[in-house]
Parts: sequence; structure tokens; C-alpha cells
Amino acid sequence: MNIVLSLDIGTSKIAAIAFDGDSQKSIAVVGEANAATVGGLPPGTHEQDPEEIYETCLRLLRTLIASGGFDPAQVGTIALSGQMHGVVLVDAALDPVTNLITWCDQRASTLTGSIEKSTWPAGRTGCFLHPGYGGATLAVLAKGGAIPPGATALAIADHVAARLCGIAATGPTHAASWGIMDLAGGRWDPEAIDRLGIPPSVLPEIRPDLGELGRLRVELGLPGEVTVRVPVGDNQASFIGTCGLGNDALLLNLGTGGQVSFPSAELSRHADLETRPMPFGGYLLVGSSLCGGRAYALLEGFFRQTLRDFAGLEPTDDELYASMNRVAADSGIELEVDTRLAGTRMTPSVRGSIEGIDIGNLNPGSLCRGFIHGMVRELTDMVPREAIGKFRTVLVSGNAIRRNSLARDFVSRELGLACALAENREEAATGAALAAAWAANLR
Repeated sequence: MNIVLSLDIGTSKIAAIAFDGDSQKSIAVVGEANAATVGGLPPGTHEQDPEEIYETCLRLLRTLIASGGFDPAQVGTIALSGQMHGVVLVDAALDPVTNLITWCDQRASTLTGSIEKSTWPAGRTGCFLHPGYGGATLAVLAKGGAIPPGATALAIADHVAARLCGIAATGPTHAASWGIMDLAGGRWDPEAIDRLGIPPSVLPEIRPDLGELGRLRVELGLPGEVTVRVPVGDNQASFIGTCGLGNDALLLNLGTGGQVSFPSAELSRHADLETRPMPFGGYLLVGSSLCGGRAYALLEGFFRQTLRDFAGLEPTDDELYASMNRVAADSGIELEVDTRLAGTRMTPSVRGSIEGIDIGNLNPGSLCRGFIHGMVRELTDMVPREAIGKFRTVLVSGNAIRRNSLARDFVSRELGLACALAENREEAATGAALAAAWAANLR
């Protein structure tokens, strides 16, 4: 058996692919919007319906299997990747007793804001605790008496995997994303858990990423015996799906948000980066910009409002972005733009700015060029200069950079590395499948 079926459960989209472990290529892809977001919630809360997510995953797997693009008898493995940081509580029957509280949720902001960073064990957990991180969410639930007896906390990909095979567990990539795991020890950090008041009984067993979790017990139309593997976090899966299993490339993603990721053989801490475990050993150093490519979308909205108010024009998004990219590329001057419009995780109160305005540069081209450079520079500045020489290239993904050659030029200039577009569009599903195929010795 050499076909891996792989699910990626994103916040806004769910995708499923069939991956040929021999050719190392995707042979069929299906996907649809994640429509499970729950409406009518109080401000600052963000939840999704785990039952709807699970049913969507089943529907996509069945559609994939019925597509005719491969022989279902050749499927031996199901791999999963999913959005990180979020938490859903399940009972002993693996039925959800809460919604998925996602990484977007801000109900723990008061708690995390009260934690003195100098006393938090970030050297062990690889990160500070932020709103939306599972450890902070569980602390708020525990304080409010909202963790039922016998409940188990899972990431959403863990929940789907558990429903597929009947076993509830998590892997280091998802466990670390909650901000309460001892990276070196591969266990829940006792100090962090005790400090937050999280009952240890709610935390799942941590098993090796992509290890065998259990046998598929749900009828999907697969004639052979199929193994469900421990899910992997979407950040690590995306890195593998883009850069492979080697350690010679950086990955920079600029879409709605922004992220720069690069591998490290050693466990280390950097002020602007999180340290996350990788499947099969080693770590991924990750820097995130909260606004990211959304800064350019806000600028597009500014131009749209200006055209509407002053000229009564309504260009399409494609037309307006194309014009912005063109005037930015044509301009030889740029304004100094700080695009941290939504703050940073370490300093939520910081805001963006536009500097260096003079009588010769206050024009749309200079402004667009400055925004593009600012978005890129926020991410590239997070990469330690001494680390750059270890890599041969930087691969880029996300629509904000795929559609903007000037942004790619800035990436290459800032890092001093060749810049190339990532080839795979479903990076996380591909990465989970590739790693699962490697783990199962299918390649």
C-alpha cells in the first residue's frame, strides 16, 4: 500500500489530498471552506463547531476516495494536520462537550497580560503564553469551572483523528502550541500547569508525531486495513510540504497574516521567535507578524474608499491590487512604513507608522512600495543574521507574496538569499502526507 490520504483542517478551509508515497506527489485534491464558525458569540470569542468540522472531513475523504484518481485498495495511511493552539473538550466517548475554541479567541487576554514574562518558563516551553493558546484557554475554563469531570482536551485535528480510530492523544507539535509543554522532556510542564491551575487529568497523552495512533474504524469505502497517524501541527506540516524533510531552506509566508520559519538542530531561544518541535527530531524557529498581508489589504481599502468618495469609482479587487503593485514597482522612492498595525505578540500595544515624508515622496507609488517593504521587513528582521548563512534559499508562499514580485525582491534583498515560490498549494496536507509516508517507510 503506497497511498496516503491527508486532511488539513484550517481555520477557513479544510482540504484532503491523496498522496502517492512512491512518486512523492499529490494525485487528487478536494477541499471546501470551513463553515463551522459559530455566530452570535460575545466580542473577543471565536469558536467553531467540532461536529460540523468532523462531518466535513468525512465528506471530503469520501469524495476523494470516490474520485477515481487512485485505487482505494492502495490506501494504507490517513495523516492529519490542523490549526494549532485551539482546544476542544471531549468526553469518554470522544463526543465534544465544548466547541473548538480557536487560536483567534481572546478570552484569555487578561490572564496572559498579567503574567510577568521574566518569570514564565519560556526556556522550556519554547514560547510565552498568548491569548488563544490552549494553555491560556484551559486556565480560563478551569477558573470558571467549565471543565467537566472526565473531559479530555484535544486539538481539532486530534479530535478528528480520535473519532476516526477511537483513541484520544496528541503529538508534540500540537501540545507545544498550547504553550505548556516541556520541549526537551516531551511532557506537560508541571510548573506551567500548576501555575495556571489546569487539572492534569484534562491533558491528553503525548505520543510521537505521525506515530501509529490506531486503526481506522469508520466506514469510508476503503477495502484494506488503514492506519490513522498522530496529527501534526499545520505550521510544521506546511514547512515540510514546502521545503521537504531537509534543513537547507527558510519558509516565509505572507497571506492574511505573516510567518517566517526555519529549522534548527538544537533547542534554542530567541527573543522574537518561538521554538517548536519538528517530527523526527529537531526544532522549527518561528516568527509571526499579527497584521502581515492584512496591512496591504487595509491600504487597498483606503484607496477604494478614496476612489469611491472622490470619484465615484468602484474598481474590482483584482484591478485595484494590480494598480497598487504597478505603481509600487514603478516608484524608485519609498516611504518608511512600519506595518505592525495590530501590534505584536510580545508588545500588543505597539502600532504602525509612516515616516520620512517629504515634498518629493508623498504619492501612491511610494506609499505602496513602503507598505510592501514594511510587511517583508517585519518578518525578515526576526531571522538572526548569524543563522542566514546556513540556508541556500528562501521559499515563499501566501497570496500576498505570490501575486507581488516586488515583495519577493524585497525578501531576497533583506535575507541575501535566492527567493523562489513554493510549488505546493496545499502545503500542510502535503507535508503531513509526506512525513507520514516517510514514517511508514512508503517512499
